[in-house]
Amino acid sequence: MVFKRVPTTCGVGTVLGGRRTGAADGMVEEWLMDKQKIYTEVLQTIRALVDGEDDPIAVMSTIACEIFHAFADFNWVGFYRMVDERTLKVGPYQGSHGCLTIDIHRGVCGACVRSQSVRLENDVANVSDHIACSTETQAEMVLPVIVAGQVVAVLDIDATQRDVFDYMDVRYLQEIVAIVAHIWP
Repeated sequence: MVFKRVPTTCGVGTVLGGRRTGAADGMVEEWLMDKQKIYTEVLQTIRALVDGEDDPIAVMSTIACEIFHAFADFNWVGFYRMVDERTLKVGPYQGSHGCLTIDIHRGVCGACVRSQSVRLENDVANVSDHIACSTETQAEMVLPVIVAGQVVAVLDIDATQRDVFDYMDVRYLQEIVAIVAHIWP
């Protein structure tokens, strides 16, 4: 995974990182420490930017922007909102065009809604009903935004590399989607 070493264009923080270059224990450990540092900074930046904001669209827009600009391998970061009992509609996002509408009986986003749990697919070629919005996407992670026991939206992240997502992504991204759930009307 490549981390950007530039200030984000959306927030107040600077995202630092390195490059995952090999499988030696020290290098992987360093990569994970860099990844943790990036997520810590992104989470702090998001909290600072959305402090006092109660508009879910504004909050989701800020979150998508900050995450997208923090990780070079993420080619699409955004939200899909539940608009009825079986339909997700694209919400705020960063990246190329996404699907406008997703039936919850299709794809990784739909599986996330149905299971009300995080879906982590590190090789989308192995997912029979993966919805390919971009041929560059090799991995996908989707997290539910749950309010009062119901999924109201999902955070969808696509990556250009396989095997890019792990427990650290789950941990920090769950904290981030909790920010959305907390202000959902």
